[in-house]
Amino acid sequence: MKIYFYISGHGFGHISRSGNIIKRLLNAEFIEEIHLVSTRLTFLDFTHPKLKTRNLKLDVGVSQKNSLSIDLETTKEELQDFEKNKALLLKEETEYCKRNNISLILTDSSSFPITIALEVGIQSIFLGNFTWDFIYRNYAKDDSYFGNLSDQLQVEYGFATEALVLPFSCPMPNFLEQTNIGLVGRKPTLSKELARQKFGFKDNTTYILLSFGAYGLDGTKLQTDHLSKSIQLVAYGVPGIQSEGILVPEVSHYPDLVAAADYFCTKPGYGILAECYYAKTPILYTDRGDFAEYFYLVNALDLYFRSAYIDLNRIISCQFEEVLTLINTIDSMTPKLELKTDGEEDVVSHLLEYN
Repeated sequence: MKIYFYISGHGFGHISRSGNIIKRLLNAEFIEEIHLVSTRLTFLDFTHPKLKTRNLKLDVGVSQKNSLSIDLETTKEELQDFEKNKALLLKEETEYCKRNNISLILTDSSSFPITIALEVGIQSIFLGNFTWDFIYRNYAKDDSYFGNLSDQLQVEYGFATEALVLPFSCPMPNFLEQTNIGLVGRKPTLSKELARQKFGFKDNTTYILLSFGAYGLDGTKLQTDHLSKSIQLVAYGVPGIQSEGILVPEVSHYPDLVAAADYFCTKPGYGILAECYYAKTPILYTDRGDFAEYFYLVNALDLYFRSAYIDLNRIISCQFEEVLTLINTIDSMTPKLELKTDGEEDVVSHLLEYN
């Protein structure tokens, strides 16, 4: 089987989880080739003879000034530019799939590859916890353009042969077939104890790992001089993060750093929630701007994680004591549900049905 796998370049969550799926698929005998199409290829830390990569954008996502604010005007402009080039892109990608004998298209989470599959005459599988029509419809209150676009995308998603829906899911379009699969995410290779030893973490210090995804905290300076002496902020790969008062360790496998931390401070996103679940690291979360997925991720935090909300101003002023007291009292007494895991195996099982 030769698969064309498109992964959205919006943030790191899509490439993080689907990269894990690709690793598992590459070990499956029935997979002959995977043609990976994404703008986040540099995120992957592996190569393979079966893996062919192309840097190409097949969805726009949402433009962001930083991890916590949405730029609607730029998003609309980029969407309109994408629509202008869509016919040519469809022709080129259809020819590419035919030339390479692609037998199935997987998409996380754009609707456009489903249209390509329809044009080629092959089957397609949607993979994700939200669809872009749901995200854009939230902005119809600001501009009717987004409502009209949502209607169009909803039709495109409806042509998928099947949808494999991840945990923390938002309302979905009417897919022909839809199956809920287990959690997909990167796992630590070390226990919490060994991870803390690896990074030189001290027992008498509370380590809070900061993460604000692909868009960072550019333009925001944290007041680390206000920190308690028993708290150390940690960051790795955060665009725009300052160096004063923040520990930036050398990291070969980021989920090990997630496991080492006492707490993870972030804006909610699928990828990091999955990594914290596997690492068993509590989450301090803040707002992420007007993004419709947020409500569903917060609901997941309440159900499956030790977690607590912290206002962005308190993060900036480094006032963590109150939220740490909260998460260690009320939240720790609340029973948490367990998630179905190993979604990678679910994907392999479903693809076998198409072989």
